[in-house]
Parts: sequence; structure tokens; C-alpha cells
Amino acid sequence: MEDIFAKCREFLTGPKVVPPEELALAAEMFLARSPNANAGPWMEVEGRRVLQLSTNNYLGLATHPEVCAAAAEVVSRYGIGAPMGSRLLTGNTEAHEELESRLAAFKRCEAALVFPSGALAMMGAIGCLAGPGDILLLDEFAHTTLVCGAKISGAEIRTFRHNDLDHLESQLKKIAGARPTAIVVDGVYSMDGDLSPLKELVELKDRYGARLLVDDAHGTGVFGPEGRGTAAHFDVESRIDLHLGTFSKAFGTIGGFVAGPKEVVDFIRFRAPTFVFTKSTPLAVVAATRVALELVRQGEDLRRQLWANTRRLQEGLRERGFSIGNTQSPITPIEMEGSEALRVAHSLRTLYNIWVTPVVYPAIRLGRSILRVIPTAVHTPEDIDYFLESLTAVRASMILGSLSVL
Repeated sequence: MEDIFAKCREFLTGPKVVPPEELALAAEMFLARSPNANAGPWMEVEGRRVLQLSTNNYLGLATHPEVCAAAAEVVSRYGIGAPMGSRLLTGNTEAHEELESRLAAFKRCEAALVFPSGALAMMGAIGCLAGPGDILLLDEFAHTTLVCGAKISGAEIRTFRHNDLDHLESQLKKIAGARPTAIVVDGVYSMDGDLSPLKELVELKDRYGARLLVDDAHGTGVFGPEGRGTAAHFDVESRIDLHLGTFSKAFGTIGGFVAGPKEVVDFIRFRAPTFVFTKSTPLAVVAATRVALELVRQGEDLRRQLWANTRRLQEGLRERGFSIGNTQSPITPIEMEGSEALRVAHSLRTLYNIWVTPVVYPAIRLGRSILRVIPTAVHTPEDIDYFLESLTAVRASMILGSLSVL
């Protein structure tokens, strides 16, 4: 009989994620212990001071004193886990409802609903809104949590080529309004950093009677007036049918949310299993997120610094001949051949005390690897310059064949 666990022994070598001779290096990079305190630009790793440039703490709020103080005050009064129970039983509080009210106003929506994580929000909302007989049209690079939600729903899943409006329209024409249809996209794509063309997408969805669901995990806090996200950036907030997002990026906390029409949000509240059958978000996180929301809303200075650091990094990379694709956001994918990103990241970590993340299949397509570099508002120009100089030195060493990891 075939063993259902066989894949667990073969998954690294089966699809040729990395060459066999680099398996040990891959294991070292991906299984390495991350530092406990990795929210700031610099951190301690095994006694070494290390520069990190790969987290999503865009505005530096994960360590903001007001955010931390809000959480600490609640923990001192109510403990770490309160309230105990799911939201529909014993886990609903005035603080949860207040955060949702403020979030709805922030997103210019009638209502909002907070989940314990972004993944639970994405999977739960899509999983209950769609069903057998419906069609979900997903961008081919849609985040995995959106794909999982689509699979849970039982709807027919169709994909369109990344940001290809003509391909999407051809599929909408074939459906011709015969079946309930939703288009599902990311506001900002988490690996390549490019944006969805939301202005054009709202025109298409209106023309063909479809709905548009946008996961703006990496856009909220970073784009648009008050950091309201890519829909605000493109001035189409009121035309997005459902906004989805997370607090684990620009807000610096944890959790997810959906925002939209009240009847839709209420339906999700009672029908999404990832909301109904999971514990309520701890009050400490709710308190911290409420403070973070205000800091995001008032954070124009932080956003200006984030974008200044982004320009410095990306212009510096291009000037040095590195390819970073078509990113339009702080997410900066430095293109590498094969599994080269593993070796470059290893060298940066061991020789220059720089912690950046290599990304390989299945997070991106097979045969490609990237260094996923993300500046934040709390990095300094000197931090950016040190990374650029170090990466250039690593590339020179690789060309000369003098790196010890080669």
C-alpha cells in the first residue's frame, strides 16, 4: 500500500526545488532560527548584530512604544488570552466591536469584521461567499490563502494571466453573466511587488456584472491617503465589493479583516468557519491594533520615510545592474538564476551580518529564485547603503568564484 507520508520524505527533491548538492544549504537557510526580536532594523543573532531587510513591518509599528504600551496594559489587567472563547459565544467584547467600527470608517465601508489572522480572513470569507455553481476568477499569482479559500468554497476556479486584462475579459465574455462570478486579486503582489490595475478591473467587473474582491495585505498602510490602501490610491474604494487585509504588515500586530457592505459582513460573521469556530482575537492584540490603526491613519511622515528608503534601495540596485522586475512597492525582488539566491543570502548572512530572505519554488515559479528585500520606515540611509555595498561585494566574489559556499 502507498504511504500517505511518502511525500514528506521526498518533497525537497521531488520537484527539484534546489539541486541535490545544495540541499544542505537550503535546509540551513530555511530551517535557521530567526531572531526573537526581528521587528527592528537591527537585531541580535547568536551574539552578532545583524541588519534585517526582509520583514513586512513597513512603518515600524511592531515596536512602536504606544502600540506596545496598549498591549502591555491589557495583559496586566486581563491576562494574555482574554477573552476566552469564540466571538459568537464568549469572546465578543466592546473593544472588538470598536476596532471593527473604526476599521470600517477607515476603509470607507459600512462594516468590518476582524479575524485572528489574515489567512483565516481570506480563506473564511471566500470560502463561504462562493459555492458550487459559482465561478471565481483568480489572478494566476493570487496569494495562496485566496486560492485555499476558493478551493474550500467548492466554486469553479478559473485563472487569468497575471494582470492581463484582455485574458480576464475573454473569460468574462464566455461566462456572459450566466453564473454568479467574482474576480479575486491582490492589491499588491507579495513576491513581485507589482499592483493590480484596480481602475481597469472595476470597469470590467461592472461591465460584466461580476464582483471584485481585493486582498490588500501589502497595500493597507502603505498606499493611498491615510494609508487606506491601493483602492484609495487608485480612487476606487467605493467600487470594490469586498476589501480584505491583515494587521501583520503595516500595522505591526497580527490579525485579519474583511470590510464591505453590512449584509455581506454579517453573512461572513455567521457562515465563515474560520471565524465561527476559532478563538477570539486576544484583547491585548485588539488594543494594540486600535492604536496602530490611528498611527497608520496619521502616519504620512512614516510613509514618506518608507518611500524614500524604497527609492534609495531600488535606484541603487538598478544603478548597480541588478534586476528587480516591475515592482511598484517596497517589496523588492532581486532576480537570481536557478537557486542562486540561496547562496547569496547565505553569504550576506555569514560574511556581512545581513539577514535577507531567499525565495524559491513553490513560493515562486520553478527555476527562478529571488532575494526578497523590503525596506521599512525605520531603516536609515546608511542601512540601505550598507546592504547595497555588501550585495555588490558578494556578486563580485561569485563572479571571481571565491565564495566559500560555492
